[in-house]
Amino acid sequence: MTPTDPDSAEESRADDIDNVMPSSGHATVRVVGLGGSAGSIPALKTFFERMPADSGLAFVVVMHLSPEHVSTLPELLQRSTKMRVEQVTGTLTVQPDTVYVIPPRMALKAVDGQLQVEPITTDHGRHVAVDLFFRTLADTHGPRAAAIVLSGADGDGAVGIKRIKERGGLTIAQDPDEAEHPGMPRTSIATGMVDWSLGVAEMPQRVLDYFDLEHKIKLPPEDGPQPAATAKPPDSTDEAALRDVLTFLRTRTQRDFACYKRATILRRIARRMQVNGVADLHEYLQCLRMRPGEAGALLQDLLISVTNFFRDPECFAALEKEIPAIMAGKRHTDAVRVWVPGCATGEEAYAIAMLFTEHASAMDAPPAIQIFASDLDGDAIQAARDGIYPAAIAADVSEERLRRFFIKEHRGYRIRRELRETVLFALHDVLKDSPFSRVDLISCRNLLIYLNREAQQRVLETFHFALVPHGRLFLGSSESVDDGSPLFSVIDKKHRIFQQRPAPRGSVPVPSAPGALTLALESVPPVREGPVIASAALRPGFAPAPTEPRTSWGELHLRLLESIGPPSILVDSEHDIVHLSPSAGRFLQFTGGEPSRNLLRAVNPGLRIELRAALFQAAQTQAAVEVTVGPVDIAGQQVALTLRVVPVKDASADMFLVLLQEVAPGAAGAPQPARSEADPVARQLDRELERLKAHLRDTVEQYEASTEELKASNEELQAMNEELRSATEELETSRE
Repeated sequence: MTPTDPDSAEESRADDIDNVMPSSGHATVRVVGLGGSAGSIPALKTFFERMPADSGLAFVVVMHLSPEHVSTLPELLQRSTKMRVEQVTGTLTVQPDTVYVIPPRMALKAVDGQLQVEPITTDHGRHVAVDLFFRTLADTHGPRAAAIVLSGADGDGAVGIKRIKERGGLTIAQDPDEAEHPGMPRTSIATGMVDWSLGVAEMPQRVLDYFDLEHKIKLPPEDGPQPAATAKPPDSTDEAALRDVLTFLRTRTQRDFACYKRATILRRIARRMQVNGVADLHEYLQCLRMRPGEAGALLQDLLISVTNFFRDPECFAALEKEIPAIMAGKRHTDAVRVWVPGCATGEEAYAIAMLFTEHASAMDAPPAIQIFASDLDGDAIQAARDGIYPAAIAADVSEERLRRFFIKEHRGYRIRRELRETVLFALHDVLKDSPFSRVDLISCRNLLIYLNREAQQRVLETFHFALVPHGRLFLGSSESVDDGSPLFSVIDKKHRIFQQRPAPRGSVPVPSAPGALTLALESVPPVREGPVIASAALRPGFAPAPTEPRTSWGELHLRLLESIGPPSILVDSEHDIVHLSPSAGRFLQFTGGEPSRNLLRAVNPGLRIELRAALFQAAQTQAAVEVTVGPVDIAGQQVALTLRVVPVKDASADMFLVLLQEVAPGAAGAPQPARSEADPVARQLDRELERLKAHLRDTVEQYEASTEELKASNEELQAMNEELRSATEELETSRE
């Protein structure tokens, strides 16, 4: 159980949220949420020092506070701002020009223009406090919310940032190069949902400009004709500009939004205009044409590949009760088939796979489980195939399921292979591609709210065709099937679970344009000539603000240790360099060809044999090993060294610290100046070993790359096979 239900706000407002990005039903006060952990207090001080006291915004600070001490954070922030700073101890109504601070041992959430606190009973909940607040803030304030992720050592905030983006809010992350602990900003940026990566000093003015532009944006009315229609010329220049924007987007991305709600399209475009700082639709059209990445950013805003594990837990609990009926009568030679259209980054598909796997484990002869997960967003599909998620998913996944279905890694959690192999991911357009057929369950959550009425009906007809008789349909909390529908009957209206009504299978409408799979197969990925560097500084219009040089006490401490300690190098179990002290570089010697991070290949050749032996012995004995090396030519000087290899036992992976201590001539234990030549046989064996290891490494890399390509190709082929089977059934139905 989590300390508070992170989706409670969404569930309680399900009937009000009739669109992916609502414009009504939200509090009028604009709220900026700031989340951080270790090292974020200096950033908070800088932020509030530069934020005017009469901005009209409310600010909520959520941090990982120690439960063992009384928090002095309100007093610290009060010295940096003239706004009122208040710690939330009960239920408070949000007021502008006020800073609210989370108390220790509490989880904070936003509900109907108020802030509420709930006790945290475990330390586990404290490390997802930022995510919990961001998600409730998104569901209650929508486009009037902004989320800022500051310095922190974990991945908290990454899931909440996605919910803020989904609901139309602004998302910002501190520049990782500026953050004292870049873990939280980097994890948020890796989601692809961050609008700006900025230095803290630059954030206040950019936030103010963003919200000030909200009332200056000029757009056509939301109740006009469908913008993608081409039957008649536009009535106004704004309508013409809107049509030009969608035409340009369709040309650049091959995605057509003719079936999307007009209000959704306009609100998403308005958000991108605010992000780019333009108020006129014609200016934004120029942004699309002049800024290479803007078309992709607008496409991402329209698709919003956002989900999380077990979103709306009560609904998933109701679905879990239906699984025995779905699997009833299935033999071990049969298969349970599930289709998850609009799967985004895969969390929903994997969550359903967990539920079926748990039920199958209690059966004597369980059937096979096959889940088809599809989406329009190729990047989201690739992320789903990788199956790596931030540590913040602990807010949604129980500890038992984390142990059973995930592997803990330094980046977060990775889906175990057994569960991964039950899910097939594929690019697929539910409106254009042939559906997956003979499925027992379709889980389509938060997809229909994108579409207009006609497209929704067409999708429901497709689902009716794809389901077996009496198959289940699982919709999102804001979606439903019309009462008295001839296609589906109601099983659980509150939790949006419906059952297919057996009826003669009509033919599915013939696609009017190439589907997602066709476009994916026709497209050839461009060859990258060089490394792709993701940086906010490369974005058009981005001008990094000058920052004052600052040295933390930790950096000063490390510099002092370096000045009196020996040079050191930290390597992993493969002897690849992870980190090295500034003065250790003189012991490395790079030759021609591709540079390598492997220490044994980069170290001075005179130290290679002894270092290899010391590393091997340290790995075998798990104890420190020390060897003395005779005079070695280092930058033209003969230097005697003591090599010390120390296993790092406190790290999650096998690591070794290599210390290189110079030995003064004549000191006790110093080697003799005259150094005999090394055994030529040993030199030859060393070179042969290096060659074999390089060959083995290249072979393994080629094998892994080929395996990943084959897996992706196999999934695409299986998806095509399912479409062909469905098309055959459509043909048979038409013939009948």
